[in-house]
Amino acid sequence: MNNRDIETRLARATLVALVFYFPIETWASWGHDYWLLNPFYLIDLIAMGLLLYGATRSLRARPRPAPGALCAAFGWTAANGWRATWGRAFELRDGGHLDHGLVELWVVAGATLLSLLCLAWSFYLMVRADAVPE
Repeated sequence: MNNRDIETRLARATLVALVFYFPIETWASWGHDYWLLNPFYLIDLIAMGLLLYGATRSLRARPRPAPGALCAAFGWTAANGWRATWGRAFELRDGGHLDHGLVELWVVAGATLLSLLCLAWSFYLMVRADAVPE
């Protein structure tokens, strides 16, 4: 399997993930202050838009490699996830509670880990995009 095939799989997996990310994040944010205008939800909405753009850009660039936008999207998403994970951890440390219990922390931390792995993968593909074809 060459790097372009790997990039295609990553882009398709990103689109599948968005099918879950968008409704779950929208549902989780629905009852908060300012509802869907909550700044934290808007950051997620930007991440979703970047992921959609990056994945479609990658798929439309065939046969050329085009992992740059996907890499940037995962960078934004991973940074947002990192902030969200540690924000929840500190909330619990300070004696607070999470709206959806401890499972909320585990889901957010897992999604953050996954986005960090995809960031590393897409960064590798971006660095290799200018290399000699396989």
